[in-house]
Amino acid sequence: MSRLRLGLLVLLALVVCAATFLLFSKQLTGVDYLKEFVLQQLEESLGRKIDVYRVKFVVLPSLRVELSQVTIHDPDSDQVFLSAKRVDLVVRLLPLFRKQLVGKRLLIEEPILTLRRNEAGSWNLPEGLKAYENTGQQTLEAMARIFMIREVTLVNGTVTVIDASRTDGVRSLPLERVDAKLLVRPNRGTAELHLSAVHPSAAGVSAVSLDGVIKHAEKPVSLTGNAPREPAPLFQFDGRLDASNLDLRAAADFIGARPIPDRLQGLVNLQGVVRVMPGVAGYDLVLSDLSARLNEMTLTGKASLAGLMTPQPTFAITLSSSLVSLAQLLNTVPTAWIDPQMSAWLADRQVDGKVQVMNATLTGTASAEAALSVTGEFRIQGAQGLIGQDRVAASDLAAAVFVEPGRMRITGVTGSYGTIRLTDGKAVVSFLEAGPWLELEVTGEMTASHLVDFLAQTMKVERLTQVMAGVRDVEGTARPTFRLVGALTQPGGITFAGGEITVQSVSLTHSSLPDRLTGLQGRFILAEGATQFEDVTGHLGDVAVQVHGTITGGSASVFQDVSVQARGDAAHLMSLVSGGAAAPGSFEGIIGAAVTLSGSTAAPRLRGTVVFDESMFILPVLGEKPIGAPATIAFEGDVTKADALTVNRVELILPSIRIPAKGSMRFGDPFSIDASVTTGALSLSRVPEWISKSGFEAGNIEVSLDVKGKGKDWQAWRITGWIALTNGLMAGGAEGPIQDLYARVKLVRNGAEIKRLSFKIHDSDVALEATVKNWMAKPVITGKIESNQLDLDLLIPKGDRSIVREFLENLAATSRVTMAAAIARGHYKHMKFGGLSARVNIQDGVLDVDRISGESAHGQVAGRLVAQLSRKTPVEMDVSFRATGVPVNDLLQFTDGHVTGVTGNMRLSGSIRGHGRNPHGVYPSLNGKAEVLLEKGHILKSSERAVWKIIRLLNLPVVLQGKMDLEKEGLPYNKISGTVVIQDGVFQTENMIMDSPILKFTAAGQYDLPTDQLDFVMAVSPFGAYSQFIKTIPLFGRILAGERKGLATAIFSVKGAVEDPDVTYMPVKSFTSGLSGLAQLAVDVLTNTLTLPMDLATSDEEGKTPAPDAALPSESSPPTP
Repeated sequence: MSRLRLGLLVLLALVVCAATFLLFSKQLTGVDYLKEFVLQQLEESLGRKIDVYRVKFVVLPSLRVELSQVTIHDPDSDQVFLSAKRVDLVVRLLPLFRKQLVGKRLLIEEPILTLRRNEAGSWNLPEGLKAYENTGQQTLEAMARIFMIREVTLVNGTVTVIDASRTDGVRSLPLERVDAKLLVRPNRGTAELHLSAVHPSAAGVSAVSLDGVIKHAEKPVSLTGNAPREPAPLFQFDGRLDASNLDLRAAADFIGARPIPDRLQGLVNLQGVVRVMPGVAGYDLVLSDLSARLNEMTLTGKASLAGLMTPQPTFAITLSSSLVSLAQLLNTVPTAWIDPQMSAWLADRQVDGKVQVMNATLTGTASAEAALSVTGEFRIQGAQGLIGQDRVAASDLAAAVFVEPGRMRITGVTGSYGTIRLTDGKAVVSFLEAGPWLELEVTGEMTASHLVDFLAQTMKVERLTQVMAGVRDVEGTARPTFRLVGALTQPGGITFAGGEITVQSVSLTHSSLPDRLTGLQGRFILAEGATQFEDVTGHLGDVAVQVHGTITGGSASVFQDVSVQARGDAAHLMSLVSGGAAAPGSFEGIIGAAVTLSGSTAAPRLRGTVVFDESMFILPVLGEKPIGAPATIAFEGDVTKADALTVNRVELILPSIRIPAKGSMRFGDPFSIDASVTTGALSLSRVPEWISKSGFEAGNIEVSLDVKGKGKDWQAWRITGWIALTNGLMAGGAEGPIQDLYARVKLVRNGAEIKRLSFKIHDSDVALEATVKNWMAKPVITGKIESNQLDLDLLIPKGDRSIVREFLENLAATSRVTMAAAIARGHYKHMKFGGLSARVNIQDGVLDVDRISGESAHGQVAGRLVAQLSRKTPVEMDVSFRATGVPVNDLLQFTDGHVTGVTGNMRLSGSIRGHGRNPHGVYPSLNGKAEVLLEKGHILKSSERAVWKIIRLLNLPVVLQGKMDLEKEGLPYNKISGTVVIQDGVFQTENMIMDSPILKFTAAGQYDLPTDQLDFVMAVSPFGAYSQFIKTIPLFGRILAGERKGLATAIFSVKGAVEDPDVTYMPVKSFTSGLSGLAQLAVDVLTNTLTLPMDLATSDEEGKTPAPDAALPSESSPPTP
């Protein structure tokens, strides 16, 4: 049954075809008619003039039309749009009955297509491929009939694209061996396109293939917001593009503006996804998943071309690349794609390296006037170039470069910049109308020595430049961060804009520093020409130093709150602060100092403090401060342009007092001072213990001094002014306290005027006026000393040392003194004197007190004292004296009771010398001679005295009983005289005589003072009115004396201590062989004493023979010694 139906259908079709053929046989079989019919249909469909050499209608095996030598012209032109050797069109049957030629399959062999854009910018494409705004309804219907063809095939065609719309010349793009196939799938609403072609060029043959699908496009969106009029059925293409050995220069010549850069060369292998779709104006071409290889560079990315077949299409290319050398990239990329200023800068700075395009976008238009724009991210490796005004070489650079409209950003910079090893950095290059502008910030590491060289070249601070010039032997590392800004293309355009430097373990030597600076670390911030010191520490020798603050730049640079703190060895630090003015040994311990600098760096202002709490130092005149005692020196000053420190205010701050000084102290070479010190009234009781008060315990002192001088020796300075002391109290040692001390001293140039110096010691008072000359060398002191009442015992040193002794020794060693002394009333223990005066001379270690004169109780005193005063050595003294009317009892009191019980007046003269160098004391060193005379006195009873022991041995009190009471009244004497020679502490005499109304005493011998031993022989003879009674004493014997008769004499030996000597009678019989030794001396003296008056009388009276007792002088005529 089914076969029957099939057969009937086939038969019916054959019948219909036969009938149709028979119906139109005349029209269809006529050649002219067929040709006209086909041309008419094609011209109506294309709207163009078509020339065909031959038209052939073929029925079997399919109904088709064959055209030979087909030529299609441009509208209203004789120019050929398309020519083909043969066109084979398989047509549909039914439309033929309506006299419509509707193709089913189309084959075009060896077509030659010429696409042309005229000067007005219009393409010679069919209307359906142009913008839909200008497409008529009739044209649309014709295009619909064309696209009813299900399959179109082009074989071995040639396509030439000609663009004459540009002002810079006509462009053409030839494509050969074009093969294409279009397969329409109505059920899917798509058409599959397969296209391949080759492009011949000077670089070779390029092959291009395109595979994809054509479908209806969506309605395009207008950026203006105006909806187009009735939309047309537009199409879009999605496919894949493959191109090999594509001539980049030829493509750029057709797409881009002329002239084409010479460096734009190379062949591109290109693969990617293609989309062609209607745009707002014309069609848009989009290439995605693009991969290409240009020479040695591999590119990936995407591209777009908007406004295809419009007068001014625009394009955008976004791509990434492999690593390629900058030189190769610049030789590949057209110069028009790079800012001209950048190109010139890259060439001038010899920039090279390797570049990787991470994501770059190239945008522009195909017109010659429009500029191209490049944006994106690039990676640079191994780059090099010359940077800065000094064209410093940078190498091995790596960075990320971001190209943006009008500027270029660079981040992550590493490499080497001169001597800096860069660890990080960033930069911005702005392309301004005036030229490219660079803003660069880099961080790196470098040696400290290279850092010093860099700062010396870049920092324009005059003072710092001078400081940098003196740096030597730098060691250590630094981590700088520098900012450079300026025009890249202008000479000297790039300048140093700041940064910061972190240093670690840096050491250096500087010409202005006495020691090497070590352990330097901290941060230096450089901004706007200024340098900020932040936590900068180091060691200058053994002194720790810390610096904070800011120094501005330029020729008028200033210090802004710059503080320098130091702590270290006192002697070292003071040597640094004072410029070497501190005397060696005057500082010990640890000192802390802080200095603030302000003002111009050429002549800064200084304000600071030096804390001496942990140090010892010596202040001239004031004394030695011990460690632990609080003390601070505050100062203000300036540094002159000659690098000299001038201090104009100094203040010594102690817990209870402040001593200010104002003026000028210049610490340089040489040191100089011109300052004034004014203390105001200071209470000495509040002065710290360590300050030398020269024994003062209380009082108010006021100092006003002007000090001028040069050099480190303060004693050579000129000091003028006043020193005033009121209500002074001074410890006087054994002598007692010095009270009511009042002083007014005027210091004049190289001297002083002691206007008044007065004080009291117990009931003694002293007032002094003097002038001092040649103060700083060997002072010459002249003046006068006055006292209304003075205890002379105060002038005698007591103990090993005393204030008076030390004072006199210092004067004798350092000065020359001439003083006139006057004492109205003086006393020494119980002795009193009046009208004492003397002249005191002190010079070359000698104290000479001469012209001593005064009044004693019943006479006068005079003398001279010369003492050798050497420091720390015993005194050597030479005293000469003369005294009259001195009560004997007063002198004997000085023996501390050793000798007492003698009355009368003494006359004394002589000299005595002694010293304290003998280890046994002063006594063994005594030497001298004295004449002694005692008058009109008594020797009172004393059982221990030698005289009274002799009196008892003679039994005189009994013999004279009833006539004289010796025990009550004592032994009277008219005078006692003698000459005493002192030798090594031994007192010797050979003529000691005591003239008494009762007895005559003579003595010869010695007294050893160091051992307290007497060795005397005393001869006693009766005398006066009681001689007859005394002669009866058995102890008296006769001793012959030459031709004269013998004298009644008793001889005694006295030996032992002076307090209680041993007295021994020496019988006359024991001298039968004659007298000798001390006995002979004593008897001779006695004989001479007794007989001399008689001999003198005998010579006056011739022929007279005296009676036996005439040899004894009468009591009324005492003998004259």
